[in-house]
Amino acid sequence: MNADWVNTAALGLALVGAGAGAIWQGQGEPPREEAVATAVAPEEGATEMQDARGLVVPIRSYSRIVSLNPVADHLLLELVEPERLLAVTDYTLKGHRNAWKFGDRPGVGRAEDMEKIVALAPDLILISRFSDESFMARLREQGIQVFDLGDVRGLSTMMDNIAAIGALLEERERAASLMALIERRTADLEGAIQQQERPWGLYLSVAGDDFLGGSKGSNYADLLRLGGVRDLAEKEGYAFFPRYNSEELIEMAPELLVTQRGMGPVVCGHSVLRSLPACGPGGRVIELGAEESWDSGLGILDEAARLQRKVFPVGER
Repeated sequence: MNADWVNTAALGLALVGAGAGAIWQGQGEPPREEAVATAVAPEEGATEMQDARGLVVPIRSYSRIVSLNPVADHLLLELVEPERLLAVTDYTLKGHRNAWKFGDRPGVGRAEDMEKIVALAPDLILISRFSDESFMARLREQGIQVFDLGDVRGLSTMMDNIAAIGALLEERERAASLMALIERRTADLEGAIQQQERPWGLYLSVAGDDFLGGSKGSNYADLLRLGGVRDLAEKEGYAFFPRYNSEELIEMAPELLVTQRGMGPVVCGHSVLRSLPACGPGGRVIELGAEESWDSGLGILDEAARLQRKVFPVGER
């Protein structure tokens, strides 16, 4: 079986589908708020904790850690000494702007990587809810602790992840420092642009005949908000990862579109979408790095800062 253990549908609309589980087709009533499942840090003094799948894992200072969770990849660099992190996801190493930070660590995430992971002799593997349970069970049979951090939906779930990792690895102080830094950066981004100055816009991508978005309850909502853009999709009642039809987009008539690198010509070259105000005189289509704009973790802050600079160039603030 060649299924990836890391389902990048959780992070990118290019692969959005059944794995993401939170897609609204656009017909009928908008979806209700979905329950978000993440591991919860226990009170100090606990000796074990439950992961997002309800499995109990001992709390200790794990020294040989493998990450099969793209968000955890980057968090671990901030929370543990470098020698404790043995391997991270192929997804991060092959596509992320900050892949260089991981040095020569191997990438893992495919079914055929089982032997590679076991050979590293990890004492802990961090996963997300998109990791295949049958493979995780095989790793547990090898005596390896496997911990599911849960959903990856943006800043709120990332903060839960940081607290959980800090508790699990006995690094609560480092986790608290990282969360405080994120809160300061978030406040700086939110305070940089006055609300009345923020334009309305949409996140939009095209995959074949599908028009895909990201709104309330997803990492794209954080990206737009911190990037200085008011989410037109949320205003119109959309949430999560909507799949629009052409009539809905024409009715919303966005004057600003945010999309991934190289997607602008695809969007505005479409026979229907070319009529959107964003594709006409006075409209704007802003492209971001494809992989980074999918990021549900620390990369949201960096990419939001880039978006803010493009929406409000120096001299126009």
